[in-house]
Amino acid sequence: MSLTYDAWEHYPARLKAKDENCAAARQLRATRRGKLRLAGLGVGLGALLLLGAWAKPGMVVRLLPRMAEVYASIGLPVNLRGLAFEHVAARYEEAGKGSFLTVEGLLRNIASEEHDVPRLRVVLADKAGRPVYSWTASSGIKALPPGETAPFRARLAAPPAEAQKVTVDLAPE
Repeated sequence: MSLTYDAWEHYPARLKAKDENCAAARQLRATRRGKLRLAGLGVGLGALLLLGAWAKPGMVVRLLPRMAEVYASIGLPVNLRGLAFEHVAARYEEAGKGSFLTVEGLLRNIASEEHDVPRLRVVLADKAGRPVYSWTASSGIKALPPGETAPFRARLAAPPAEAQKVTVDLAPE
């Protein structure tokens, strides 16, 4: 019995299979490189967005107003209006025929330009923090130059008895 093997006949098939394996390996490497580049681009863009959010919180809050809560929760409050309240106090007063709630404080312009001062919004809340009454009042201030402060005062006749907390803010324009 003789065993014959024609190497020449099988040689091209092995080369062809090897070339196909090499092409598949090259394709796999190219796919992996593409995925790594895409992941690197994603990480770079994410880092750039985080840097921008940290450096320009005012711009972020203008675009996404709900982000103001996120900034405030991490100790970076964002004030887009440029006006800040200081030394706000509320007290009950008896005068004439009834009782009044008087809310007083200072309004400071923290911006670098003069601001027109809008009306004030005063909210009364119960112990649980649920609003029970709100009203708007004139601040009595037309415009406030940069860095200046001005006093404000708002009064409410016959305030609700369940009111325990007072919040003062600028009324929406």
